Amino acid sequence: MPSSKQMDILWNLSDEVLYPEAVAFIHRLVDEEDCMPLPASQIAGLLNIANASSYSTLNLFIRHQCERDWQASKKDIKTFYVELDKLFTSIKNKRLREDFHLSSFGTNTKEINQEIDELMALVAHEFIQHLVTENMLLLVEKANQRARKW
Repeated sequence: MPSSKQMDILWNLSDEVLYPEAVAFIHRLVDEEDCMPLPASQIAGLLNIANASSYSTLNLFIRHQCERDWQASKKDIKTFYVELDKLFTSIKNKRLREDFHLSSFGTNTKEINQEIDELMALVAHEFIQHLVTENMLLLVEKANQRARKW
């Protein structure tokens, strides 16, 4: 269970770091990589798994989505999950401890891994919530653009 100090850090990170990073992440994919925003069904599935699971379960879901054989028309979904996997791997392996100063040093590997899983579940959940919001705004924006063309 994260300490109150860790939770305070996480709440600050959510607004000050994770929100702008989530916005930048989805805009990079949409604006620079020319991907479409994720469809609502994918967003709902990602949010549901992030709300209801441990980080290891969320990570398995993301990796499964990366490894799926997506149709050409859905290649953007694969790109999204590949990039999300890279981002979360970076956070877990380096940023959680070095940049965010969230991870304490447990007494054994099992404790350390359990703490990292719990913290990553919280960080990923916060990031995904921001990502979902921005993705939905982009979906509405794209729909409005299509409507104006008619």
